[in-house]
Amino acid sequence: MSITLEEELNSSFVSPERDFMGDKLAPYTEGSRLLMLQVYDEADSSIFFVWSFIFMHTQLAKNRKETIKLAWNKESFRDKVLTWADDKTEADREIATALVTSIINEANKGQVEAVPTAGSSNQPGNE
Repeated sequence: MSITLEEELNSSFVSPERDFMGDKLAPYTEGSRLLMLQVYDEADSSIFFVWSFIFMHTQLAKNRKETIKLAWNKESFRDKVLTWADDKTEADREIATALVTSIINEANKGQVEAVPTAGSSNQPGNE
């Protein structure tokens, strides 16, 4: 197996450390996705989602327990996101959008769907 293929396979299991403006981001996991769903609102703009995503993951990297508590207080979470984003620029927004897009695309690459074997009446997980 070539080194490049081996590195590519390994990188698909271990996401690289990322940061935004010097702040470390916690890995995007099923757990952090659940927290994002906890604070998400259908009326959110796409940029609010981006700032929320970055804020959530920087806070998870700093203090997981406090961030989980904050996620259950949607109003307080949203207030903290807005306060945190106050000094961000258009250039920061573009970088944040590219970063979040990259993280989500990377996570989606690893998703697979189970396909039943031809002629099998068993559905996956019902064996």
